[in-house]
Amino acid sequence: MIRALSVALAVAVAAGVSSRAGALPLYASREGKTCVTCHYDPNGGGMRNDFGFLYGKNRHGLDTEEKWSKITVDSRLNEWVAIGVDTRLLYVAAHEKGGTTIGTSTFVPMQGQLNVAVTPTDYLSVVMSRGITIDSDQFQARELYGLIHDLPHGLYAQLGRFRLPFGLRQDDHTSYIRQDFLPYNSQADDAGVEIGAAGPRYFGQVAFTNGSGTASADRAQTFSAKLGLASRPLSAGVSGFHQYQETTAITHDRWGVYAMSSWQKFTVLGEAGAGTTVAPSFFGGKQNMKAAFAEADYRVSRGVNVRGKFDWFEPDDVTPNSRRYAAEVDIVPVPFTEVKLAFRHHDEVLAFQEYLVQFYFPF
Repeated sequence: MIRALSVALAVAVAAGVSSRAGALPLYASREGKTCVTCHYDPNGGGMRNDFGFLYGKNRHGLDTEEKWSKITVDSRLNEWVAIGVDTRLLYVAAHEKGGTTIGTSTFVPMQGQLNVAVTPTDYLSVVMSRGITIDSDQFQARELYGLIHDLPHGLYAQLGRFRLPFGLRQDDHTSYIRQDFLPYNSQADDAGVEIGAAGPRYFGQVAFTNGSGTASADRAQTFSAKLGLASRPLSAGVSGFHQYQETTAITHDRWGVYAMSSWQKFTVLGEAGAGTTVAPSFFGGKQNMKAAFAEADYRVSRGVNVRGKFDWFEPDDVTPNSRRYAAEVDIVPVPFTEVKLAFRHHDEVLAFQEYLVQFYFPF
């Protein structure tokens, strides 16, 4: 029974692995920049701007490699329309902790996404993302927002469907602090408005949204915010989230703090969060929770990165803590092609181990 449950959990985790990414805090720390340096969205992720496209073409470097200097592909169809494509395929194998028989062995087509950005003026961009899914009831990326940008002092306004500003936008959303800790799907978009200021070294943003992605019976009562500074020696930020669900009388509050630092070929980063969920007694009453992650990266060479990562989650004062240990290798053999090899040991109620190979084609 335990084996069957652990394998089922492994499959669920694999199926949920990042359906949308592209914004790695690792790269932001290495270059000492904020997310808006490479992406249209001030919170990072999704459609890449001209600099972000060039950074990916250079295998995550600021200088052009002579070997690939003849690549002339451009994301721009013309001066005001740009496109992007993200495709991911995952292979995962898993078994019960201490077991030797592989209970899971499968390929998962995680992502197939088309991004389009239309910039009719220097101050306005309309960004659209559309993703495919292997099952009709699974999440499907469908961002659509207007972005008024390049105003004085880096001020901007984002209106439409977008992802909420909270914490580090990891490419692995199965990390406890992104999945179990938050009361919403960190990969899904929400509908509303976000205002803020974003420059190459600073950002501050606050969003007012529905909380459900589309119109619902609840009045819009979801607020999220993030504030931070960026530099290569140290980047740091704080986040906050508040939501009141009127139909269930449930209140969610979360806060988080993160820090990153790079020195030569080494990068360390981490995030910690705490929060409460207050519900009527028949819904479980009050729940206090904490979560954190920490990782260390070493850039072996251009296009090769090794990583050790630790995740931790305390769901309440009674349930045992969950811990996850990971060892990963990122390989970028040629521009717009990435391979990730990973081993993950889950020390949970249903303990199991995973072996993953992810193929990613970001363009």
